[in-house]
Amino acid sequence: MSMGQQMARSGMIVPVPADVITTEQIDNDYVSWTVSQFKYKNQYYGLPTDVQTLVLFINNKLYREAGFEPANPPRTWAEFHAQAVACTKKDASGRLLQAGLDTRYKWAVYQLFMYQNIKGNVVDVEAKKVRYDGSEGMAAWQFVYDLMVKDKVDSPEFLTGQKKFEQGKAVFYINHPVTRGRLVRECPDIEYTIAPVPSPDGKPSTVGHHWGYVTSKSSRNQKLAWEWIRFLTGSEGQMTWCQEAGDLPSLKAMADLPELIPDLDSKICMESLLYARPCQQVTRTEVDAVHATIWDSIVLGKATVEKAVKEGAAKENEIIARAIK
Repeated sequence: MSMGQQMARSGMIVPVPADVITTEQIDNDYVSWTVSQFKYKNQYYGLPTDVQTLVLFINNKLYREAGFEPANPPRTWAEFHAQAVACTKKDASGRLLQAGLDTRYKWAVYQLFMYQNIKGNVVDVEAKKVRYDGSEGMAAWQFVYDLMVKDKVDSPEFLTGQKKFEQGKAVFYINHPVTRGRLVRECPDIEYTIAPVPSPDGKPSTVGHHWGYVTSKSSRNQKLAWEWIRFLTGSEGQMTWCQEAGDLPSLKAMADLPELIPDLDSKICMESLLYARPCQQVTRTEVDAVHATIWDSIVLGKATVEKAVKEGAAKENEIIARAIK
């Protein structure tokens, strides 16, 4: 997904032919954000697989011990901030004993806040610029600072590299719905609740991710390749992905199928599909490194939010300029 716009403009892949599926059919059949990053000049150059959003996992036992009820999770950033602080435990020397928020999946944390708080595109592909160095993006990164530096609801030095939520050492955890399958396998004794991620104003919002199937220009049979992709991303293929792997569907018609919504947690995950917005990165590895450096500069390096974000945005703009021709 993060290479969709770059690849569509590269000439290395080919658009789906109309005799396999038309642009209008894709527009009508698929959840819009799951295909938007592969659309270029009114043609689609990829179709989605492994669709995920970000949701909030809550350790029920630890949450209740802090005086809260899983049935009434935090809805706003302010509520989330206050509850994460209340759920954090430290010893007399200030050393963490329990994190309010497990941030080992740190990119999910800062990316979520940016996409929730920035109106319009986070990445302007045509202008070859990011927009998170403006006031809205700065406010999102300031929220990271408040949680991690000011109130220390987690620390990279606390259980470094370990799964804090899975060990019962963190109350909140932001991750993909597919995490449910891993929790069942690895931590069957942990009772948890899934809630919508808190947003700045309490209105539902999240960010979505997916991979994409594409067809190479050098394919010996481009139509056959696209017919295979059409099958993989059709209802039969997606049903297997959803039921066996825990993915979310990209087809609108599958969003309310009873067999995909067996419980309340599944309902929350499925609903998030309908109010998500797409991740708009151009390239992945380089950009992920830029964002991680912003985080590290703020959380570990003690740089000001403005300095870290401005420097990161300038580096990402250089990456986009190289990648988009």
